[in-house]
Amino acid sequence: MKNFVLFTHTRWDEAPRIRHQVARLIAEAGHRVVFVERASGPFERGGVTVREAGPSVTVVRGRRLMHHQLRVLAPFDWANVWVVRRDLRNGLARAGVAGDFEIINFAHDAAWLRPAFPGHRITTVIHDDFEAQARLPWFRHVTRNLRATCKASDRVLAVSTPLANRLAEWCRPELLLPWSSHPYVAPHADIGRRDTLLFWGYIDIGLDTARIRGMAQFVGAHYPGLRLVFIGPTQVPARRAATVSRFEGLPNVEVHDAMRLEELPVDRALAALIPYRRKGDVDATELPNKALPLLSRGLPIMKCGLPHMLRAPFILSVDDDDSLEFAIGECRRNFLGWQPSIERFLSEHDPATRMRILGIPPAP
Repeated sequence: MKNFVLFTHTRWDEAPRIRHQVARLIAEAGHRVVFVERASGPFERGGVTVREAGPSVTVVRGRRLMHHQLRVLAPFDWANVWVVRRDLRNGLARAGVAGDFEIINFAHDAAWLRPAFPGHRITTVIHDDFEAQARLPWFRHVTRNLRATCKASDRVLAVSTPLANRLAEWCRPELLLPWSSHPYVAPHADIGRRDTLLFWGYIDIGLDTARIRGMAQFVGAHYPGLRLVFIGPTQVPARRAATVSRFEGLPNVEVHDAMRLEELPVDRALAALIPYRRKGDVDATELPNKALPLLSRGLPIMKCGLPHMLRAPFILSVDDDDSLEFAIGECRRNFLGWQPSIERFLSEHDPATRMRILGIPPAP
């Protein structure tokens, strides 16, 4: 059994993303995971906390001096590192982690891990276009930290080819796409019962609400039996309310709270809908996390935006009404015929393949 320390800017209790999936993959392989979650602000109560989140998973939280978006000058980084490093060492000691362990880093601003833990192997996973996410008028501080973090790592993995191409200026990144944690389940064969385009994910400002309205209006005019169903949580309730308000007056659009995969109405779904608006960080996505569980239920994908998403016959763009009409026809004609290809696609993106890329030994 090995110890793996995952350093993240994400809370353990958030909706699962690739850092949560890596943590569970390691734990299921028989190793121990310490998940360092997003730090508390300097004035939040609690200090360093350590808790057990499940078999072989310990969650550690410390504090930070300021949010990474605000650390525009190097001295701000140095002061922040002093706080974060101290709390991290304290947290690892309280979690009983000592001696040999590997670090898997999911933060773009963690070059300080190298001098803080000399001799420990560091793998950095770049899972977002952090430069495109910069909220201030400049992003030199993000680029500075990203470059330093890549150079301080033993290995760098990127979750899409566009991200890997960007990082190639500083290192030799390898590709780490998401994988399917759910086995393929063959869908029923009655296409006549499939009257839903199903979205499953965050109902938030990332959705292209203008395009969704256009799709709903086109579907209402040409496919009166078809509906658009949106199921999922939100990170900020006000954002959900603002997004849902854009669907008013559309009788063929339904919005529901979050559900587990097993609860989704997949037996009524003709396709899974991924309608993201165009923006820099989303455009870099090659394989969205949510695509694989939906494919595991045999659903083809209709996507807006995502210009770099993997190509496959069962992944169709619906950026305008003509492509939407074509996609609906293709799904009705080929839903069953695509199933062997979907099952094969999932087998090519399985946990064992990703374990080899991450360098995780099999269960003892």
